[in-house]
Amino acid sequence: MLFREITDIIPIDNIINNMNKEEYKRDQYFWNFIYSVVFVALMILSLLYLKTNNRLPHKIPTFDFILLGLATFRLIRLFTYDLVTNFIRDHFKQYKDGPGRVAWHLLDCPWCSGVWAAFAVTFFYFATPFAWYPILILAIAGVGSFIQITIYKIGYGL
Repeated sequence: MLFREITDIIPIDNIINNMNKEEYKRDQYFWNFIYSVVFVALMILSLLYLKTNNRLPHKIPTFDFILLGLATFRLIRLFTYDLVTNFIRDHFKQYKDGPGRVAWHLLDCPWCSGVWAAFAVTFFYFATPFAWYPILILAIAGVGSFIQITIYKIGYGL
């Protein structure tokens, strides 16, 4: 379940626009590439912004690094698993191909959404001191989620 083919998730019969399996894969690979290019462009632009505003330090304190990790963990769970964001996932789940389907795959995959969440958390941490408070809240919620998951696993067996 961790590494799935696009056509394993959506039966080929459900693909719209009468695409065959290879056309569908090519379409999805194209949009995966576009999303990757957008991500790299955002990374470059954010680095330029941080550099020109002298907001890019050479090291991060250990405590802040842990907070960033926990905040990222919580954002991943929020967008990938939590019921409160079902409406976002459900909106993109309706797309059978194209950029909407790739967005759904990003939201469905914790590793994929994790890269975007880590980027957002890290950028805002460096960009503005006002981000520290939401990052702290997300980190504390992340610790709570981790404790809840651990207790659930212990109570119901690993």
